[in-house]
Amino acid sequence: MTPQKDFVYPDLTSIAVILVEPQAPGNIGSVARAMKNFGMKDLRLVRPCDHLDREALWMAVKAEDILHSAQIYPTLTDALKGIQFSVATSNRRRETHFPSFTPREIAQQMAAFSPVTSCALVFGGEKNGLSTEDVHACRVLSTVTTAPVQNSLNLSHAVMIYLYEVFAARLTGNPQFVWDMAKPADMEILYERIQRVLEAVKFKPRKTNEDFLLGVRRILGRTPLEDRDVRLLHKIFQEIERYVKRSEA
Repeated sequence: MTPQKDFVYPDLTSIAVILVEPQAPGNIGSVARAMKNFGMKDLRLVRPCDHLDREALWMAVKAEDILHSAQIYPTLTDALKGIQFSVATSNRRRETHFPSFTPREIAQQMAAFSPVTSCALVFGGEKNGLSTEDVHACRVLSTVTTAPVQNSLNLSHAVMIYLYEVFAARLTGNPQFVWDMAKPADMEILYERIQRVLEAVKFKPRKTNEDFLLGVRRILGRTPLEDRDVRLLHKIFQEIERYVKRSEA
């Protein structure tokens, strides 16, 4: 099929694909090809096998430039620096208490973001997928529902499903409202302030402080907070801090 010359395709260059410990060079090459199909360029690899292996280059098919420009990282946390909205993908049930969205629901959320909002789709390796720690490093969790007889997708096939859904969602037209997501660094400052306030009021959660703060991250992480939302939350916790200090004086 010949692309329409006068058709304006969505710009997905602000979306990164992150592969954590991919083990098959051919899969990395296939992922690069899928990214090229949908106009994406930002491939990030965490502790990968040889992504420039002959098999990877052979499977890339006209997407070798994506392999050559791929960035290598020691940890997922490093790969996520600068990313405002990150999606952990998994086919396993987890005790993370994270809500799980379908690829289409994820795509619809991302379609409502500003085109310059930096997003990342995060995929685990072929053998073990993402660790629980890696899932916690992301904003939301997503799962592809399959027949129970075989619930494990090939890595490149899973990537293709998400890329198509994101591409199709952006193709449907402009959303009624566009979110201007808060920056990751600003969110971290907010989380630190929340932690300080909880310590100041001597709050004791039923479980551990770490579990409670993870819950806070989960709640705020699945909500597309804008800069003004973060400023408002800062104001609320600032007033609590002032009240505590006055009470102690």
